[in-house]
Amino acid sequence: MTVPTLALENTRDTAAPENTLELPAARESPNRHMARAGALSALLHLALLLTIGIASREATQQSSAPELRLFIELEDGRDTEHDRAGPIERSAAPAPKPTEELLAAVGGPRSSNVESSPAIATPAAPPTQNDAPQDATPSVGPVRGDSAPEETGVVTTFGASDTDTAAPAEASERALGLAIPMPQESMLTHWVMKAAQGLQNANLRQARLSLQHEGRQYIALLDRRPAADDMDIERVIVEISTEANGKRVRTLLQMKRLAFSHFTQLVDRWDTTVQFHDDEIAGRFHSNSEILLGYDRLVAPRFLGKVTTAAGGFTVVSSRGRRAGDEIFRAGIETRAGRIALPVKFPPLPSDQAGENAKVQSFRSATRITFYSDGSYGWREIGSNAPEHRQALSAVDYILAAHNATVCVRGTVHGKVLVYSPERIVIEGNLIYAHDPRAAPRADDYLGLLSSKDVEIAGQDVTGRGDLEIHAAIYAGRRFTVTDEDAPNSGTLLILGSLSAGSLSPTEPRYATRYEFDRRFEHVRPPGFPVTDRYEVEAWDTQWRQVEDDRLGGDAEGVPPPGE
Repeated sequence: MTVPTLALENTRDTAAPENTLELPAARESPNRHMARAGALSALLHLALLLTIGIASREATQQSSAPELRLFIELEDGRDTEHDRAGPIERSAAPAPKPTEELLAAVGGPRSSNVESSPAIATPAAPPTQNDAPQDATPSVGPVRGDSAPEETGVVTTFGASDTDTAAPAEASERALGLAIPMPQESMLTHWVMKAAQGLQNANLRQARLSLQHEGRQYIALLDRRPAADDMDIERVIVEISTEANGKRVRTLLQMKRLAFSHFTQLVDRWDTTVQFHDDEIAGRFHSNSEILLGYDRLVAPRFLGKVTTAAGGFTVVSSRGRRAGDEIFRAGIETRAGRIALPVKFPPLPSDQAGENAKVQSFRSATRITFYSDGSYGWREIGSNAPEHRQALSAVDYILAAHNATVCVRGTVHGKVLVYSPERIVIEGNLIYAHDPRAAPRADDYLGLLSSKDVEIAGQDVTGRGDLEIHAAIYAGRRFTVTDEDAPNSGTLLILGSLSAGSLSPTEPRYATRYEFDRRFEHVRPPGFPVTDRYEVEAWDTQWRQVEDDRLGGDAEGVPPPGE
C-alpha cells in the first residue's frame, strides 16, 4: 500500500546495502528518436517527412538498428478521405456519436514496445496468409532503396479498398519456415512500429516501406485497421519480404495500439511523498518517472506482471531486512522504456443537440449516480430532495458531466457505459459488475471512469469501514486520491480492471491495495476509453517462409525485388 514517505535514502537497485533490495541489473529498452515533419509540395502532393532513429539492445550486447527516413506521399487525385483514419478510434456507424469527439486522446511523440505478462495477456494467434495486406501498385514510382543511402526507407500509400483481401497463398508458403534471428527480429520490430505510428500521425491506412540494412533490402506492406467501434482496438497487419539464400521469403505479424486500459496501473508523475509498500499489482505496470519502494520483514510490494519505467531505476526509501529482486518484481523490470504521454486535455463537451443516435446523457450540476443489478441506473442532483430518476443503462453509452460538475458513483453495473467528468469523479461505495469476469470470462459488463482532473475515493463516513471493491477502467488525468488515508482501519482497496493517473495519493493505513487486471481488456476496452500513442506486437511466429511467386515486394511498376 502506498504510505507517506518520511525520509528518502538514495539506495537504488545497484550496489544495494545489506538492508536494501537486491535486484538483478535492469535490461535497458531501445532508445528511440524521431525527427521533424515537413511539407514538400503545396501544388501536387502532400508530403510528410518523418525521421526516425532506432537503436536496440539485445541482452547485454548492444546492436544498432537502422536510421530511417520515411517519406509518406499522397496519391494524385485519390479520395484521401477514403484512406484516412483520424487519430481517435471512432465507431464505424454511419452516424458517429458526437461524444466520441469528447473522448479523443492526443498522445505524445514517442512510441515503443511494451510486452505484456504471459500470465495476464491472452495470446493472439499469428496472422494467417489471408490477413496479409493486399498487394497493390504503388502510387508513385520505384522504391528509392537503390539510389538512396543505406538504411533509408520510403513509404507510399495504396489505393486498395477496405474490403480487398489477399489472394489465397500457395501451400508451399505454409512450409516449415526459417527462424528469424533475434537481432533481426528486434530491428524489424522497431522499424515497423515506427512506421505504424507514422501512419497514425499522417492519418493514413496503408503504406509500403523499403529498408536497406546491412546489404539486404526489406519490403514491408502495412495495413492499418482502425477500431471498428468505440470498444474495439486498432490493429496493424504487416507483411515483410526479403531475400535469403537466393529465395524470396516473407513473414507476417500483427500489432495493436495500446489503450490505457491495457495497463493494470500507469502513473505519469510519481509523488515523492508516496511509496509502494503493502501493494500487489497483478498485470503490467508502467511509470513515466522514478518509483519509490519500501518494505519490512512482514510486507513488501509485489509486481506480478512486467514492470516498465521511463526512469533509469527506482529508489528504496525504507527497508528492514533483505528482499530478493525477483521477490518484488516477479516478471522483471525494464528501465528507460520510453515515456507514455497522457492526453493534455479532452475536447469540449458535445452540444445538447447531439442527435437521436447519440445515446448520451449530460448533467449540468453535481449528480449522484447509482447503478443497479437489474440493468438500470438512477440519478439525483446532489443536495436535492427530489425523487431519483431511473432508466435502463442500455439507453446510454456515455454519461457526461458539464464543466466543474462532480459525479458521484456507486452500485452494481449491468451493461456498458463510460462516465466522464472534466472535474471530479467520487466513488462512494462498492462499484462492481453484475457478472464478475473472473468467474465468467465472457461477461459483458464494462465501466469506464474518465476524469480530466481527479478520481477520488470518498471518506469512511460515506464508504464505511473495511474493504472497498471497484470494477472499472479508471483514468484520472491529474490525481487518483484516497480520502482519509490516515484512518485507523485495516482494509483492502481492490481495483479489478485498470488505473491510469497523473499521480497517486497515499492509501495507507486506511487501505492496503490490490490492482488486478481485467483480462478482457486485452481485446476490448470500455466505451470510448482513451488510447496511447504506442503499439506492440500482438502475434508473430517469427519465421521466414518461402514465397513461390514474385507477388511480394516486387516488379510492379518497375519496383525491383528485394536484394536486386
